[in-house]
Amino acid sequence: MQEFTFYLGNRPGALLEVVSALAEEGVNIEAIAALTVLEEAVVSMVTDAPDRARKVLKKLEVGFEEREALSLTIPHQPGQLAAVLDRLAREGINVLSCYFAVEKNMLIFTVDDVARAKAIFRL
Repeated sequence: MQEFTFYLGNRPGALLEVVSALAEEGVNIEAIAALTVLEEAVVSMVTDAPDRARKVLKKLEVGFEEREALSLTIPHQPGQLAAVLDRLAREGINVLSCYFAVEKNMLIFTVDDVARAKAIFRL
């Protein structure tokens, strides 16, 4: 699973332009997080077709960063996210992004040591 992170201008329709272009190419968004920081929209997303998503972003001239993303199904109860983050912190692994996916209780996250995180959670 690949995560794409990119900046967009803070203007009406900026995100719409990207997601519409993805839809036209038959790319489904499986997880997305977007917010505005200092007048710049920051978007992270995971799609079902990374190759086509990459192509769309390049065609739109949207600069992006790409990372391997991990997914972990966790129980929907207090403290579960804290337990995951605690385990990573105890192992000295830095979380780069973290958000929930469309599927119920699926945590999507990127870290600075993918191999170790996979081993810890048996992914």
